[in-house]
Amino acid sequence: DEKGRASDAGPAPHLDCRGPNEAERERLTKIMEADWLKGSLEERAREISITELVPRHLEEVKSRRLDELDKIEVAVKERMRREIMHLQHRALEIEAEERAGKKPRLNSQNLRRQAEKLTDRLKTRLAEVAKQRDIAPLPPEICGAAVVVPANLMNPEESIDSKSDSIEDKPDALTRKQIEEKAMEAVMARELESKFEPRDISTQNRGYDIESRDPATGKLRFIEVKGRRADAREITITRNEMLTALNAVEAYILAAVLVEDGYVHDPMYVHNPSELFGAEPRFNEVHRSITVESIKRAVAAGSRT
Repeated sequence: DEKGRASDAGPAPHLDCRGPNEAERERLTKIMEADWLKGSLEERAREISITELVPRHLEEVKSRRLDELDKIEVAVKERMRREIMHLQHRALEIEAEERAGKKPRLNSQNLRRQAEKLTDRLKTRLAEVAKQRDIAPLPPEICGAAVVVPANLMNPEESIDSKSDSIEDKPDALTRKQIEEKAMEAVMARELESKFEPRDISTQNRGYDIESRDPATGKLRFIEVKGRRADAREITITRNEMLTALNAVEAYILAAVLVEDGYVHDPMYVHNPSELFGAEPRFNEVHRSITVESIKRAVAAGSRT
């Protein structure tokens, strides 16, 4: 932004954007002439990629890949060692028959050579697996760039907020911001009680608000927090949140928190909320609403299972 702050924009944030028309282009002239847009934005993007995005992605890939390699190594050792032992045992049997003056169809020396070859193959294969454990990132490349201007800045009459008249957007004794803050506090407290290690990343626009780590396994779960008045009928899910939930089915949690006259109800956790909002968002779909009742039913169904 204009203060030089940078953050992850989430997966494909440009998909619900459109190009400006002629009238809008004229309004954009002053914006495009701003000093902060003339600086080295490419270097700033590369910097945040190297310091934040790449390490996080590397950790996710390493965690998944190292688990796979552990399984491969165990399977290779078990299969090839079993075959080596079989050949060695069979060679001893054939050798005993040869000493007894028999002429077996197989040759003990040939079997031992096969066992030695398999031993060498096992060493080579384990060395290959060891090399695959050395996972390092490539330097990030800048593929493209875009200046994104909020629609309500260009066309206030077309903004989503000006059209919204749902009960959840009406003023309350607590402001919308205060309700959301109380909801975040409630979910953070629940994660700590459950022995997880939560981290507030709500300002980073990743498609979720809390990144919570399981200290026992190191696995992360991604929690999107929605704080609403107790009499709210709907909760809005953005395109970014839907896509993130679809891309991280097992790790994504929707946490809905209802606040009533300052009293905060227990957070309602919905695992795999993609089942609530259905199919992947359409190309031009910016957000989708789901009912609070459907969330309550999903929580109740999860409790029964």
